[in-house]
Amino acid sequence: MENQDKRQASAGADEHLTEVWGDTVKLSQLGIAALLGIILTMAFYLVGNNIFSQMENIEASLAKGYALLTGILGCFLSAAISAKFFKPKRIIEEHAESADIAEILAFGGTTVEEEAQALATLDPKVIAEMEDLELYALLALIPEGSPNYKPEYKEKAARAAEGSGQV
Repeated sequence: MENQDKRQASAGADEHLTEVWGDTVKLSQLGIAALLGIILTMAFYLVGNNIFSQMENIEASLAKGYALLTGILGCFLSAAISAKFFKPKRIIEEHAESADIAEILAFGGTTVEEEAQALATLDPKVIAEMEDLELYALLALIPEGSPNYKPEYKEKAARAAEGSGQV
């Protein structure tokens, strides 16, 4: 509820945002995107049906199947156009301070010690993905002496905590 208030406040009074299937959308843009989808899908289908039904070397049932595939291409095109012109309205806030880590891990059914041991032996590819996601509060749990340990994890976690006001 609090996040929805923030989204609406940041969006401005003239925009009517609502939540559809767990995502925040502007109703007018949703309507335009749906209309665009219907128009392009049906236009591609009808043109495809006209082209393929006139071909003598294709059976009628196969021509209809090809027309459906052409309609699906129109659907994909409308999705790409809508994605290009109507940017997401969601605001994502990620703050996981080290004080919250114990609580988050407990909710997940594990302890800080168990997580530290798991991180110590985790595949380096997964560690690299965690670095890309800047999950330094978790990476700071890796114990010294393990193959995945890097001293900068604790420094970066501390800087992230300072930046979010949590020291």
